[in-house]
Amino acid sequence: MPKRVVIVDDDREVREIVSFALTRSGFEVVAAESGQQLQDLLARASVLPDLIILDVMMPGEDGYRICHHLRTDARTSAIPIIMVTAHAEDIYARISVDLGAAEHITKPFHPFALVEKVRALLNE
Repeated sequence: MPKRVVIVDDDREVREIVSFALTRSGFEVVAAESGQQLQDLLARASVLPDLIILDVMMPGEDGYRICHHLRTDARTSAIPIIMVTAHAEDIYARISVDLGAAEHITKPFHPFALVEKVRALLNE
């Protein structure tokens, strides 16, 4: 059974490229364009994702706030999270780690490099 990954990014192109790379690599992928869509997916899910890829800068609730919610919810607290942002400053990576993210990746990135990070976190 393939591992399930959720990608949350308000940029449709990023969602499509990352989804394509992960699907080609054997993962089941679900995409959401906002934190609210992610919360709706998680509320309806009978099986939680194995990993979440979460963009930092999104309209409405940003990725850091969503990450905090995921970490404080007993249902989702153990799901590995990869934070993705266009901000290259070290402080952004530090915030991601402090919030409990397993990885922090700066845009632009190669989609298959992201796949390798996903594989490493899921011991694939």
